[in-house]
Parts: sequence; C-alpha cells; structure tokens
Amino acid sequence: MNSTTVLLISLLLVYSLNFISLMGGSKVIEVPRDYSSIQVAIDEANPGDAIQVAAGTYFESLKITKPLSLIGAGPDNTVIIGKGTVVFVNADNVEIRGFSVRNGTYGIFLWYSSGVLLRNNFMSDNKWNFGVWGNSSSHFVQDVDSSNIVDGKPIYFWVNENGKQVPKDAGYVALVNSINIAVEDINLTSNEQGVLLVDTRYSVIKNVTMSGNDEGIVLRESSNNTIILNSLTSLNWHAIYSLSSHNNTFVENTIRNGTYGISMENSSRNTFYHNNFIYNKQQVYQVNSFNKWDNGKEGNYWSDYKGTDTNGDGIGDTQIPHLGVDYHPLISVFDKTPPIADAGRNQTVFKNTAVFFDAHGSSDNVDIVGYKWDFGDGSNGTGIATNHLYTATGVYTVTLTVADVSGNTATDTTVITVVDPPVVVSWWMFFVVIGAVAIILVALIWLRKSAWIKGIKNKR
Repeated sequence: MNSTTVLLISLLLVYSLNFISLMGGSKVIEVPRDYSSIQVAIDEANPGDAIQVAAGTYFESLKITKPLSLIGAGPDNTVIIGKGTVVFVNADNVEIRGFSVRNGTYGIFLWYSSGVLLRNNFMSDNKWNFGVWGNSSSHFVQDVDSSNIVDGKPIYFWVNENGKQVPKDAGYVALVNSINIAVEDINLTSNEQGVLLVDTRYSVIKNVTMSGNDEGIVLRESSNNTIILNSLTSLNWHAIYSLSSHNNTFVENTIRNGTYGISMENSSRNTFYHNNFIYNKQQVYQVNSFNKWDNGKEGNYWSDYKGTDTNGDGIGDTQIPHLGVDYHPLISVFDKTPPIADAGRNQTVFKNTAVFFDAHGSSDNVDIVGYKWDFGDGSNGTGIATNHLYTATGVYTVTLTVADVSGNTATDTTVITVVDPPVVVSWWMFFVVIGAVAIILVALIWLRKSAWIKGIKNKR
C-alpha cells in the first residue's frame, strides 16, 4: 500500500467519523455560562460536542483528547494565556477557531492526531508557536489554512498540492503529499519546525533562514528534493532531520550552533556537499543510513576538522572519513554567496552633533566579519555600530561595506543631511530684553507724565 493510498484512507476515515458524530447528536456548551474553565468544559464534553468560549482572557492550558469543536469569539476577543503547551491536541477530528494563544512553551501542538481543523487562530509570544508530530503520514493530514497566524505571519500547511510556490510572508511551512513545491527566500522562526516535508517529492527549499525553532528542516518519507543555500542557526534539536527519506540533495547549507547538525534515520542515497557544519554539539548522527558526503571531489566544511592540506587544494588530507562520513572535508568555509549590507535609514542632523550608524540589519548565510564605513566627508570608521560628527553643513552619502568569512563583499548607502542648529535664545537674554523694554516703557511714561505736569504749570 503506497503513501497516497494511506492518505486517502485517512481522509475517508476522518470524514466518516465527523459524519458519525454529527448523526449521533451533539450539544453546545458555553464558557463561562456553563463552566468557568475551558478545560473543565472540555473534560465534561462528549465526543462531537461544541464548546463556545465567550470573549475574555483565560489563564489556563488546555488538553484535548476527544473529537470536539472549540469556538472562540475571534482572536482579538478570546485570549488564552498559558504555560507549557497552551493548547495540546491528542485526538482526531478536533476543530479550533477564533483564539489568541500566548505565552507558552508551545502555542498549539497537534500530537499524533489527524483531521484537525484550525481557523483564525493567532499564536504569539510562545517559545514555539505551532507544531505537529506523529509516527505515520496520517498524523500530518490536517486542515490548517493561512488564517492561522504565528507572530504576525501566516501558516502555509499544504496537503496534496502540486506546482506551487509558498508565499514569502510565511511564518510556518508544511508540505504533505505534495509535488514540485518551491519554498524560497523566507525567514522562519519560533515554531516546532521551520519547514516540514511529509511524503513530498521534487520540491526545492532555497535561501530560507531558520533560527529559534525546535527543529529546522524535517523530512519524513520524502524523496528527490533539493535543499540548497539555507541558513539554520541555533536550532534547539535537529537542524535537519531525515526519516525514511531518500535521494535528496543538500548543497551549500550553513548549519551552526545547534544541538544536532543533521540526523538521518533509515535514510539513504542522499547527497551532501559544500555544506558548512559549524559548532553544533553533534555535527552528524546516522542510524541505518548510507549516504554520499561529496560531489566526487569536494565534501563539506566541518568546524571540528583539524586535518592538514599539504597540497593546498582546499581539501583535507585524510584516509579516514571525518566523523565516519566525509572523505573530502573542506579546509575553509564554503561560501560563494555575498552578504546583504544595510546602512540604515536616511537622517537629517545638526552640525557638530554625533550621528549614530547601525549595520545590524545586514546579514549573511554564514557570518559577517567586517564592517567599514565611508562617511562621505573624507572620514572612515569600522564596526557594526559607530558614531560620527559632521562639522560642516551639506548632504553626505555614507557607504557601508560588509565582508563575510569567505571574502565576499556587499555595499549599501544612506544619505545624511547636515543643517545648522536653530538659534537658541538663553533665558537670561530673554529676561534682559524684557527688563530693558520695561525700563524704556517706564522711562517713556515718566517723561510723558513730567511733560504733562510741566504743561499744567505753564498754563497757570
């Protein structure tokens, strides 16, 4: 029985159970009218019941282990603030819509469940906003559309799609039983996975930046995919995890500062070359997996490789594969991708006032090691952030040049307009002027009064 047949049977089972539950009759439970706690309402509900939660903020964490509907008054109105996993689903045919889920370790987590429907839920300020896990393909067949938001960005959970590109505003990406999908130029953070592939083939994951997730790229029973030019940094568990996935190609990815760089279980005939494995606690882990770790000549860069390169060809001299996998380890980081420079916004400033320059918006797939500033007035500076003082008015074009570990460079400019500061009148000058005016007025009044008196005397 192939994976497509399994998925079709799972979907039929999901909809059959939904039909049976509807035919059996269901009741509506209201929170807080019937129960003050959402979890108590869940515990008291029968399979197929609907729980309607009124607007308000609920401080609790939920565990759902039966098929039911949980309906809020909209994410702007019904808020659940919890600890640990705020909404944990371990049942098939659950519907959740109209909630804001905040402040947990996980926001909403679907665990060994099928046919879960999520609509219009906002997950934010959780360590990991959204995730799904299971041990069969059916556990990843969910109905989660892009009305579900993680930290302000939509979830794209695609099932049975073909020949599409994931929008660049994605906050989470899952591809299930899909073919020829492109995932490119996206930044994914703070979820269980960055990109999840289940029974997916002939797809491309390219130039995706992942950080702060529990895992980066996860492949389950997925084949003939290309994973290229991605940056995976500080992942809590696996940067790349492959289970029963074959004939995939991994090229020019940078994997650093994670727990496991790459983990392979029952995954063979995959090819890895020109990848950078930098300071992961365990660079590679394999179980029942037999893969190729070079392109026939060059392998991968490993930060823990301490071998020599006597002929200067950039490849380590070793008769024993590094970490038991790579016969052609690279001596230096492989990186042909230039960084992106960001000199910051244009500014209008006063003459003789320090101007702050900030290049933190710059980025690179590996690492930026140099920042040089040309302030446009004949002066220069260095550093990711610096200050400069202009002594003459004018319009100055400031140029930032950044360089990465492989010597690739990029530039960006910003315009600084320098003007004279406004004339400042000191308070003492103000009082002097006021005092002088007052004295003059008093004198004029006195002189006028004296002339009037003198005129009266002359008339007498």
